[in-house]
Amino acid sequence: MFYTLYFQQPGGAEVEFSRDVRLTLRKLIFAGSGDAGPRKPDDGTPNPFGMVVRTTGLLPSLPNVTKLPEWMSSQEFEHIVTAFKASGFTGGLNYYRNLDRNWELQQANAGQLVTVPALFMIGERDPGLDIPSMNQIIASMPSLVPNLQGAHVLSGAGHWLQQGRSDEVTKLIFDFMAQLCE
Repeated sequence: MFYTLYFQQPGGAEVEFSRDVRLTLRKLIFAGSGDAGPRKPDDGTPNPFGMVVRTTGLLPSLPNVTKLPEWMSSQEFEHIVTAFKASGFTGGLNYYRNLDRNWELQQANAGQLVTVPALFMIGERDPGLDIPSMNQIIASMPSLVPNLQGAHVLSGAGHWLQQGRSDEVTKLIFDFMAQLCE
């Protein structure tokens, strides 16, 4: 089943992810990072945003890794582990369980353009780019966001763009803000 459907079903992902919070986070952080691989068609790069085997869940399809991405300290990782051990995964998974309701509530905005100045960034190795139609959605962005001030694909970066490329992301944001003040 597709990962969104897996996340929408109460109990499945929570149980799987809570069995070993440290392993879950290590696998998810790595698989979403640029370190996981180039994400070229059929290259074997793991994708946490793909298909999930009903009987085993998401985690077995992701590689076992022993080291963190270079941009994440062990102290930061332990802080995240502690936070998820305390809160669990239900809060984040509820986003997926509310997709239909969000879509219904947003129908009043159907056809409206985003007219405020906007900036778009994505990592070249973001697994979200493998979601069907994502490239078409990104390509159509200028027609939906007519005041798009920039669209940046950060080479080698993954899903955790603000952590993995914090200096570059910060510079792009500051440059965008400075441009607005001109």
